[in-house]
Amino acid sequence: MRASLVLLHLLVCQALSAGAQDFPDQVAVRYASSDLAKGGSRKHTGYYLVKFREYPGESLHDYGVVKSFSQVHFILKKATFDSSLARRVVYVLQANDNWKASTNLLNLIAIRDSVELIVNAGAAPGYCRIIRRTGSNYIVSVLTAEWRNFIAQSIISFADVQRKAFPEQRINSADLSANAINTVQQAYPAIRGTDITVSLKEDLFDTTDLDLKGRFILTSQASANFSSHATIMATMIAGAGNNGEKGLGAAPQALLCPANYTYSLMPEDSAYMRDYKVSVQNHSYGTGIENYYGAEAVAYDEEVYHTDTVLHVFSSGNVGTSADTGSVYANLKGFANLTGTFKQAKNVLVVGASDDSLHVPGISSKGPAYDGRIKPELVAFGIDGSSGSAALTSGVSALLQQAYKQVYHSMPSAALVKAILINSANGNGISYSRGFGSLHALHAMQTLEQKRFLQGRDNGIFTIQVPAGVQRLKVTLAWNDPPAEANVSGALVNDLDVTVIAGGRQYLPWVLSSAPVLDSLSAAPHRSRDSLNNVEQITIDNPLAGEVQIIVAAHHLKVPNQAFYLAYGYEFKNSFEWQNPGSEEVMVAGNPVPVPLRWTSNVTAKGDLFCSYDKGTSWQRIATQLNTATGLFYWSIPDTFCAALLKYTTADTSFISDTFYLSPRPSLQIGYNCRDSAMIFWNSLSQAGAYELYHMGNTYLLPYTQTADTFLTISSATNSAYYAVSPLHTDGWTGLKSYATNYQLQGTGCYFKSLLATATDDGNVSLHLSLGTTYHLDHLYWERLSGNGYVTLDSGTVNTNTNYAYADENAKEGLLYYRVKLITTNGTVLYSDPASVYILRKHDYMLFPNPAAGTVTLLSKAVDNMQMQVFDMSGKLVLTRVIANLQESIPINGLVPGTYVCVLVNNGNKVFSQPLIKL
Repeated sequence: MRASLVLLHLLVCQALSAGAQDFPDQVAVRYASSDLAKGGSRKHTGYYLVKFREYPGESLHDYGVVKSFSQVHFILKKATFDSSLARRVVYVLQANDNWKASTNLLNLIAIRDSVELIVNAGAAPGYCRIIRRTGSNYIVSVLTAEWRNFIAQSIISFADVQRKAFPEQRINSADLSANAINTVQQAYPAIRGTDITVSLKEDLFDTTDLDLKGRFILTSQASANFSSHATIMATMIAGAGNNGEKGLGAAPQALLCPANYTYSLMPEDSAYMRDYKVSVQNHSYGTGIENYYGAEAVAYDEEVYHTDTVLHVFSSGNVGTSADTGSVYANLKGFANLTGTFKQAKNVLVVGASDDSLHVPGISSKGPAYDGRIKPELVAFGIDGSSGSAALTSGVSALLQQAYKQVYHSMPSAALVKAILINSANGNGISYSRGFGSLHALHAMQTLEQKRFLQGRDNGIFTIQVPAGVQRLKVTLAWNDPPAEANVSGALVNDLDVTVIAGGRQYLPWVLSSAPVLDSLSAAPHRSRDSLNNVEQITIDNPLAGEVQIIVAAHHLKVPNQAFYLAYGYEFKNSFEWQNPGSEEVMVAGNPVPVPLRWTSNVTAKGDLFCSYDKGTSWQRIATQLNTATGLFYWSIPDTFCAALLKYTTADTSFISDTFYLSPRPSLQIGYNCRDSAMIFWNSLSQAGAYELYHMGNTYLLPYTQTADTFLTISSATNSAYYAVSPLHTDGWTGLKSYATNYQLQGTGCYFKSLLATATDDGNVSLHLSLGTTYHLDHLYWERLSGNGYVTLDSGTVNTNTNYAYADENAKEGLLYYRVKLITTNGTVLYSDPASVYILRKHDYMLFPNPAAGTVTLLSKAVDNMQMQVFDMSGKLVLTRVIANLQESIPINGLVPGTYVCVLVNNGNKVFSQPLIKL
């Protein structure tokens, strides 16, 4: 011990003589032990705080890196360096135990008397008050005075402050076509997420939303706070599409189960997952940038490792242009800015955002993870942030789980789902911004359907057959790794390696440089053994047809019997695949907003884009000289109702799409809503032989009836108030649905939509009547209230118009009431609600009724700074009221019966006086 202290002293002296201005610094103040300087005898922690002049490189890992605070500050297990590394040392100090705490927690400790925190410990810790426990994690309260004793306990591996999560930015422009979700829905109509439960960990979504109706499970873990963000996420995951294509989610028949991130950022316990059959949990939220393997990261890795079939999907975050401030990746703007330690977990899937062209916007948070691992693993469309990216990926994961369950009658491992999603992703090469590529739902489902996946334990040799004409072979290895200890410098526990033998050559995985230098983090991937990630990928360009060997070997197994999964796929030469529209998909015609046409191709060329509206007999050019690699063109679809084909033509070939359909969206309206029946109607479409009506069932819009007419009478005895309509083409296919409409909430009564009465400048009254329909109407009568009843002012025959007007040129002063009487063809009499208007001709003010019992009405031509004062006959002021409206009702219930004087004062001047009799 004495010899090591002498060595330590010499190193410190060397550092001081070499650069005294560098010692001490704020890192040393926080993390260096002060016991020796104070003459104390506290036992050395066994760890050293070391500062270097520059980043020491990967060789530093030979000295037992425990914690990194910057590119030059490290907690190490060993401090006896070789000569080349020793020359770069600024100082070596004994470390205290603060390295086991997060920076945020240490900041709180410095300013508070006590702190509530979360701690990862091997047993119940002392020097604290335990509030609750989840596995190896404890929520405790610690007095600042006891902090040193508390954190020094050997059973504690990490302590962190309880943080508040916030939803990542909401998505207003969901597009299922960007990630081929619409295509997979068209190609696999039976796969809708049925019998799969997706949990949403955030605030509570709107359980009354028409697209979520009947498919949610409320639990005691649900938040009491509703949020629009949660509703949007739920809709993107599992919306039914009852309110149109923007309300259609990736897995429209999945169940939704809320969980509350306000209560805890830890995963829900196994009972929650088991009781509600949760197999996917979506996390579209974050905290701040957190580059460490904290208690929550450990907990998520632990849950997935032990349950195996629960996939957690996290958004990467929306601070992609920011930089961390307290890790080895500090001050590297645009890298290592994942928002939350839970996203540092190995066994979860982190998803960043891409725009409609599948490029990663600056806002999307990027990797690497704190220890250099590839994060995010995928990107998906989320032009306003990564919330929707995670939600769409959660929905696609639910589709894969259902498809697997249908064949194998059990749930797939989360590692298998990850392997399939990652291997089928669209893109060339890996990076810290887009991970392994962009989510491609169709290719993922095809991987599963064609059984292009393998599994094993610890080691394995597999042989696959590569067909002729393959341009690229891709193989991905994934496994659920055992949880590491909290705060560990490198999270990987079991290190597996994958290699591929093809054409007599051995191929290693692609890896990225994790050195904390901008040029290194931006560098292209290279092939090497991977010792960081529990996902590894190999690609081989132009492989020879025939047998290929995939070898998985256990380089290091701390926990034996490690299950692993492989997914593989082929990209054929000169391939061109239409992605949007999908086969037999219905697209909105006549919409002024252009829609995206999408394709994927490895053909290098430019071509023209054509559309046929007559089954390929003739073609109309809609774009010229498009670059095949862009895969995207926005098309303004003409207002037509027909089947269509697309054709992309290069200099030497053409690629024709499957048949799809163009349809205007019908507009459903309410004709009348009477006591016993209602009438709905819609616009007529040429080429429509009939119309399909739908009404709302418990969860989805269900077929109700068909009719050749453009209207339908509904009995009030029906159970549903929501209806929609779609045209049936004469060729036998179904066009686009209208939006689902609640006929009871459209402001249309029994034929009447509105009756408005307006005072004109010449003192007359203008009446305007709007009807929902004129179906079965015969006559209408204009009526005005006079005395004890209404009198007829005029009448006329109802024609096909739905709007009528009448001018009352004999209107008297005062508050007037009008109504319209309708007579149907069978003699039924219908009345509108009264419409009121007040007329002042000779007077500026009018007070009525007079005498009055409970309330009087004051009419004024103008209101500026008006006050009404009521005096009794002795001159005592008994009532005061500020007049703010041209028509004001004033209660006089509190006055005793008798005679009063009502006075109006405007801007301090008396402008009106009148006796008022209270009955």
